[in-house]
Amino acid sequence: MAKAPPISRERRNNGLVSFGADVRKLVAPVLGRNGFIHADILAHWDDILGGLLSKGVYPVKLVFPKGQRENAVLHVKAISGAYAVELTARSAEILERLNGYFGYRAVAELRVTQGAAPVFRFSRVPKRPPVPEKKREAVRRAVAEINNADLRSAAEELGCLLDEN
Repeated sequence: MAKAPPISRERRNNGLVSFGADVRKLVAPVLGRNGFIHADILAHWDDILGGLLSKGVYPVKLVFPKGQRENAVLHVKAISGAYAVELTARSAEILERLNGYFGYRAVAELRVTQGAAPVFRFSRVPKRPPVPEKKREAVRRAVAEINNADLRSAAEELGCLLDEN
């Protein structure tokens, strides 16, 4: 009797899958052993500090004691003395929020330095010329049968962006 071929354990995709499930595996080599904490702190910085304080205080690095996965020191930079004083005054609350988010004592201490805000350089998207009214009217006629106003508006915007090549 012939043996059946082994069953493949590879993931099969028959449709859309969530990218979030695999993103940690992809960025782990870049962020290091505790990288997920760094990414989560960056992603939720506004929620952790609050809207106004997060505009003037930036996380710089997270340093764990050797061989441990808790009691880290979070180094942050404040763009002015006022932000540094506010952060220092609220440090206990912020540490509680951080550790509450992670579910354990991930961060034990905040260290504040003052300095300029980090400079993020994004390439600028060139401005598109205005859409000719003739093209806009043609697109409006094409999407006129869509009942949902929001969907019709989005389709109209998309139609105006598309080239006729």
